[in-house]
Amino acid sequence: MINDITLLWLLGMKLVIVAGCTNFIDRRLADDNSGELPPGSMRHRIRITDSETLRVIKEEAGFVRFEIERQLARALRQGSLNAGGVSLNGNVVSGNFFSAQPFGVVDGVDYQYTGVIRRVEAEKIRAAHDSNDVVLLTSLGMSPSGEAFNVNSESLAAGVASALNADKIVFFSKYGAILENKKSDEMIMSLRVPELRNFLEFNDVKLQGKGFAMIGSEDRKESLEPAVDDMLIKLAWSHQVLQNGVKRAHIVPPWNGALLQELYTQDGSGTLINRDVYEGIRHATVEDVAGIYELTEPLVREGILVNRSKNQIEKDVNSYYIYTRDSLVLACAQLKRYESSSEIGCLVVSKKFRGSGKGDAMLAYLERVSLMSGGTSVFVLSTQTMQFFVERGFQKVTVESLPPSRRVNYDVKRNSKIYMKKISDQREIDAEELLWDR
Repeated sequence: MINDITLLWLLGMKLVIVAGCTNFIDRRLADDNSGELPPGSMRHRIRITDSETLRVIKEEAGFVRFEIERQLARALRQGSLNAGGVSLNGNVVSGNFFSAQPFGVVDGVDYQYTGVIRRVEAEKIRAAHDSNDVVLLTSLGMSPSGEAFNVNSESLAAGVASALNADKIVFFSKYGAILENKKSDEMIMSLRVPELRNFLEFNDVKLQGKGFAMIGSEDRKESLEPAVDDMLIKLAWSHQVLQNGVKRAHIVPPWNGALLQELYTQDGSGTLINRDVYEGIRHATVEDVAGIYELTEPLVREGILVNRSKNQIEKDVNSYYIYTRDSLVLACAQLKRYESSSEIGCLVVSKKFRGSGKGDAMLAYLERVSLMSGGTSVFVLSTQTMQFFVERGFQKVTVESLPPSRRVNYDVKRNSKIYMKKISDQREIDAEELLWDR
């Protein structure tokens, strides 16, 4: 895992590592209590930290921090020396990058030295990143008065990611990181925020304002498998950070190579959760015809698009998709199905929103629609905007590559270039979204 992290650093990724030590703490407390954890030491999966437990946490957190810093510092130096002879001069830095305050009393339970984030020193973390340093945090946070508090590591990671407006957050799960759809026996490799929200509601998972995730009632009789419990908690925190502006969350097994596989391969190694970049995209209706016509008419006059009258748009409205905001049509596209392929046409984004990723979102949305309807490829016909599609994985093909029912209607006089893209699974589209410049 250290080698994975080092390679990410060498690739220019700005890293904050939150080192949890729950297993070490549990083992120490169990040894000190004849193999049993202190009664009432956990509630809502948050540790009640008395003074003795805090002492153990300080010792174990210090040990974990030292070991990670020792191994990572050595790996960074070695990686820097191997980076083409260029010294990157990066270090592992720790310090008071966040402050904490008491968790307090919840439902009559005093959590004592358990804490929550009071403030994240985002600018100090950014300054460390500007110096090419890796920031290492433990769950111990200090209050302004100098008291130490034990902060849940998942809530700490979520809070720091939100404060930094991070591109992504990665949670590691020792149980693995794959969800399974029991109806289809298929692995769920990716989720979107609306799907995740429904999933959490179905499993009665709630993220409380105090900063802990609760699965059902504390007194419920049935117990979850540790792997399920762990996954649900991490999904809850993933939902929280995505709501706060972080673009993506990953839940990954802590195996060598798993982190790189998740971030840099199509198949991944865990579960990817994305913000809903398709919010506002929907099927067009008759009421949208005027908006589509107004959006496309300027490009028709320039000869970029084939002429489409209002009557023609209304006739074909069921094949149109639009992006709307405040009832205004700001982007549109058409999807026509032929055999095992689909044609994407009339992809237009309002001038005010060009460069904002809406064209990418419309294209990816239609790729997903085509894939779910059994399509194996999508294609476009273009005379002037072909570069947009080439940059997004489309390849030039001949007329013979078109589906037979589309080939007979090809306009030879217009002589449009034909570009086609193979589509195989949702995860492939997820991977492409990582490259969007939004």
